[in-house]
Amino acid sequence: MNAVEMLAALTIAALGTGAAVPAVSSMLRSARLNGLASDLSSEMAKARMEAVTRGAYTGIRFEATPRGGQFTLYLDGGNKGIRSSEIAAGVDTPLTPPREVAARHQGVRIGISQQGPVPRVPPASGLLQPTDDPIAFGGSDIYSCSPTGETSTGTLYMTDGIDMRAIVAFGPTGRMRLAAWDASTRRWRP
Repeated sequence: MNAVEMLAALTIAALGTGAAVPAVSSMLRSARLNGLASDLSSEMAKARMEAVTRGAYTGIRFEATPRGGQFTLYLDGGNKGIRSSEIAAGVDTPLTPPREVAARHQGVRIGISQQGPVPRVPPASGLLQPTDDPIAFGGSDIYSCSPTGETSTGTLYMTDGIDMRAIVAFGPTGRMRLAAWDASTRRWRP
């Protein structure tokens, strides 16, 4: 193989590698988002089972933070459900320490895509702006679970800054649905 052929082969290899990098990057972002959505929906299911097992309300308080967000599982100490005021007063006590999203899922966070506005997950209507609250459980940041298995109704949004995932909780049944926002198609998909 002469120098010209070698240069041509190296150029073709470099072009192939350059074309593959964006696809691999997109797959990694998607895997990180899917991992976070799976992890948080699993934590929500565990909170529901904890409430049923203990015969007491439990709840997860989600917080959007500059580091990506955190969540803590609480046990009701006042027999009224999990409330921010009772958490602050020490009535509702933590069952777990606060857990940082970034500790397990780098590059993703509780939040709304910076590519907004983004439509809310159907059947909800309206648009989400990047500055909107990504945690919406009946106007609260707490996903509450009753001893009978009912939960808060609402949605938790996660993003990598471009694409998004959402966990939609249906209160009376305790069911959850995961949805994925694809920025390239501008659509939510199951």
